[in-house]
Amino acid sequence: MLHSWVGRVVAICGLLAVLFALMVGLGAATPAPALGDYPAEDALAEDYDSHVGEYVQVTGTVSGTSPVEIAVEYEYATGGERHSGTLTVTVRNVDRAVAEGESLQVYGTLGPDWTITAENSVSVPATNYVAMYLVSALAGLWTLGRLICGWRLDWQTGALCRREEPLRPIRALLTMMREVRA
Repeated sequence: MLHSWVGRVVAICGLLAVLFALMVGLGAATPAPALGDYPAEDALAEDYDSHVGEYVQVTGTVSGTSPVEIAVEYEYATGGERHSGTLTVTVRNVDRAVAEGESLQVYGTLGPDWTITAENSVSVPATNYVAMYLVSALAGLWTLGRLICGWRLDWQTGALCRREEPLRPIRALLTMMREVRA
């Protein structure tokens, strides 16, 4: 089946259909505290009052430190309309020092007036995200380079084939430099 263009296209379309079904199916799931899935940003934005007094888990960017306030982004759809924006939530009982710009994940009890009494919190400095994106970009470029140097696309069959002689761009660059100097 995967030895022809048609088979490959059918397999890719099938996998994309499964991916789409899982996205829709899991995206429509509602919070289930019994399973450790607590109401989060989207549920609070959609119907805040129904969750007052419940345990919630939200993640946001620290926008104030005295008292601790976090900006929480939300996005949900109801009645065929999409809603998105940012909420500001005051967090009480934070057991660690936080700085503006850090990401703060809070687990606690939701109170009235957009407050959460934290039982546990985790902060992540903003620089950690920059390092994460940088390392991920480097890893992606390294993988792409290995793919290009070691494999080629056979246009007749639509398959990736191993190169008989891998590309050596650094070696070729050094050879060119030697030739220029000579």
